[in-house]
Amino acid sequence: MPEGAGPFPAVILIHEWNGLVDRVRRVADDLAAEGYVALAADLYGGRVGTSPEENMALVREAREDMDRVVANLDAAVEALRSRPDVTGRVGAMGWCFGGGIALSFGLDGVNHEATAIFYGSLVDDPAVLEGMDHEVYGTFAQLDRGPAPEAVADFETALDAAGIEHDLHIYDEVNHGFWLRVDEDPETRAAPGLDAWTRLKAYLDRTLRTPS
Repeated sequence: MPEGAGPFPAVILIHEWNGLVDRVRRVADDLAAEGYVALAADLYGGRVGTSPEENMALVREAREDMDRVVANLDAAVEALRSRPDVTGRVGAMGWCFGGGIALSFGLDGVNHEATAIFYGSLVDDPAVLEGMDHEVYGTFAQLDRGPAPEAVADFETALDAAGIEHDLHIYDEVNHGFWLRVDEDPETRAAPGLDAWTRLKAYLDRTLRTPS
């Protein structure tokens, strides 16, 4: 929770394919320090994968019932908006599995004001993206194959065709998952990680703090 009486804007954080772990909780703490009520969603019911096989099984289970996933996140938005210390402006962000879920939620969920994607499944159909009613943030990696830079380019083209404002960037010399794991290769990841964080804070400021 941020310090002070508020009210504050709010951000829902959607975890990677392995579930809600401490790395995501630390980002929630960082966002709280920046003045956001941060809610780390758990779409796996408390379960955490410990291997690629377990992670993929959890991903498949969640994706097989997207109505439940979206309803869960809808409930999170409503819970945040019911709080007296929240302004009513809410954003969603996620990484990997959570990045794709954040995009799906931006298209299919209850109305909210921001969608931030750190890698994850994308959409390249402008007709589908016309359902998005706010600017989209995206951080991607040049060495990633999921999504590959070509898929990011197709996503950007589709956003342009749909008339959706966006702040997308592909960082060189890094791979999938770099942003939550800067500590594993700080020499390569620290600079792009900091730039992505600076862009994210600016994005959240203009979408959640500035009235539309």
